[in-house]
Amino acid sequence: MRTNKKVHLWTFFWFNFFTTKSLTKGATDKENLSLNLTVRQNRESCRCHHCDSPLKYVREWKERKVRGPAVGAFLYVEIIVLQLRATCSICMDQVRSAKVPFVHPNLQNLTLSLCELAGRWMEELPYAAVARFFKLNSKTMWDLDQRRMKMMKPLMALPKDINFVKMSADEVHFRTMPKVDSLTRPEIKFVTNLVCFSESKVLSNAPGRDSRSLLKCLQVLSPAQRAEIKFFSVDMHDPFISIIKKFCPNPQICVDRFHLAQKVNDTFDDLRKAEFKLADAANDKFQLKMLDQLKKINKNILKGMILVEYFHNILDKTNLIEFRKALTLWYRLVRESGIKRFKKLAQLIKKNRKYIEAYVTSGLTTAKSEGLNNKIKVLRR
Repeated sequence: MRTNKKVHLWTFFWFNFFTTKSLTKGATDKENLSLNLTVRQNRESCRCHHCDSPLKYVREWKERKVRGPAVGAFLYVEIIVLQLRATCSICMDQVRSAKVPFVHPNLQNLTLSLCELAGRWMEELPYAAVARFFKLNSKTMWDLDQRRMKMMKPLMALPKDINFVKMSADEVHFRTMPKVDSLTRPEIKFVTNLVCFSESKVLSNAPGRDSRSLLKCLQVLSPAQRAEIKFFSVDMHDPFISIIKKFCPNPQICVDRFHLAQKVNDTFDDLRKAEFKLADAANDKFQLKMLDQLKKINKNILKGMILVEYFHNILDKTNLIEFRKALTLWYRLVRESGIKRFKKLAQLIKKNRKYIEAYVTSGLTTAKSEGLNNKIKVLRR
């Protein structure tokens, strides 16, 4: 189907090209594989680009350079169009340029055929690679890719045989915008991805990482498809959880193990940094390279290490009763440790406990989402 469409587009281009213009001159450079064509518009077929009415009195023939698609072995094709400028009676006798039907309406220096060919390449390759191959500006290819995706999005439909039982949502860092001035922080751009676990594919995405972003993703699915979802894996992000509860009637929300482990590790890292600062403030000079000496000197760090290790063991539980018993014991150890950072973490885990238990029973994680996010980052770079 794609091949037939491509042949049709190329046939349309060359038919349109030779029926609206007459070839006046051509030059080739076999060493650089380039071809230069000079063509003149047919006077009888010229129409006003503003109102599409016939043009009357010729004012001038203006040269206009346009990049065209490859012809045979010639990869670089430049078309010099002698474009008619004439008066238009409908436009109150103003001088207007004639329409050039084969030129892209937004990218005025490229033909429609070249844009379609480059656009199809960008479905398979990064836009920067396509720009290098066609010897075009990468920013131009980026704009073309964005325009094509906006036009194609309403035409895209999800396959009918997708299994929606297990889904996940996660955000990925997309771009860091430069600072406006020295007093502001750089703006970080995120994209939220909705991933089908069984297919390992991104079904939809939206800019941002708030509730509106996930809502835009879920709106791609019909109410019946959202009702098929039984398990939904996310991190402990309240905007995501609230939207899932509101628009997906049946799923169990599963807090991802990766994000839980990251929270615990970050809490311990904050504790370690705080203890180091206290040691520096007290001029406590001790050897940081030896872990055993560090444990003996600092009791809080030792307590934190025990809490972190025990929590990782809890996440290995597959039986819900055993998980609850182990988590209750961990809460007790946190209270006895007296470490405020871990007490705050325990409150967060209590708040999301039923979502964590859903992970224990289902084993669903955002691992596939994270893997796809890494691929997105590589392609973006």
